[in-house]
Amino acid sequence: MSYMMAKTLEEQSLRECEHYIQTHGIQRVLKDCIVQLCVCRPENPVQFLRQYFQKLERVSPTSL
Repeated sequence: MSYMMAKTLEEQSLRECEHYIQTHGIQRVLKDCIVQLCVCRPENPVQFLRQYFQKLERVSPTSL
């Protein structure tokens, strides 16, 4: 595979990824999650994140 072809495929993949993230509002979800993590400062951040995402999924399972 030529360098230019590989570069084009990489750019297409990046665009598809950006579109996916934008379509599903992933940046907003992660930002909100990090804000809550910083506000609450739990002793066990991994457990907090697991519970946060479980709660988020129960509240709006189709928005993720």
